[in-house]
Amino acid sequence: MFRIKLAGIPIGIYNRYAYVRRLCSGYETAETPVFTVRATNAEILAEQDGGPFAPGYCEGLCLYRKICHQLSRYDAFLMHASAVAVDGEAYVFAAPSGTGKTTHTRLWLEQFGSQAEVVNGDKPVFRFVGGRLYACGTPWRGKEGMGSNIMRPVRAVCFLEQSPANSIRPLTREEVCRRIFHQLLMPEDQQELDRLWPLLERLLADTAFYLLQCNREPEAAQLAYQTMRRKK
Repeated sequence: MFRIKLAGIPIGIYNRYAYVRRLCSGYETAETPVFTVRATNAEILAEQDGGPFAPGYCEGLCLYRKICHQLSRYDAFLMHASAVAVDGEAYVFAAPSGTGKTTHTRLWLEQFGSQAEVVNGDKPVFRFVGGRLYACGTPWRGKEGMGSNIMRPVRAVCFLEQSPANSIRPLTREEVCRRIFHQLLMPEDQQELDRLWPLLERLLADTAFYLLQCNREPEAAQLAYQTMRRKK
């Protein structure tokens, strides 16, 4: 077993393949884990499902899923999104795969230079700490490998849609609910769901949500930033 610290939570990992420990390099800790995870051979094979992915990669996916199902015990959850911090605050972009989260993330890095840092480009953990929501880096960063072992308070969440022209507007609670559940890892276990639900209520109540319809030009990043940074 080795130990990692994720979103401030020490976790023990029993791994079969060296890939997983290499993946978690930079997140290891000596702290006593509050829970442990392991993936059985059957679970790894089921994750492969006859596909071309290496067993170590599939083990990593199994382990991360098991970790995320425990997170609600610690006021945390997984959301499929990209989180970019500018001047120490995180701006979160959510959309179905292939919509352009990575492209938009790179636009922010180009536009804001040393002011910007990627928290996680694909599967960040979000945790409420001291009454505020934080976006947290994880070793599971998507195929581009964009992210850092950092935690940054969330300024706003923005859903992305492709469009020839750039526009942004706030979303109502009803509009957010129609979109956000597609981006969350929802548990099948009722007890896990009961723990997660109050966190989602806090997310909806305390967080500003926007819809950004955008192209791939630098102006899209500037419009998003200038709009979302004004929200207190």
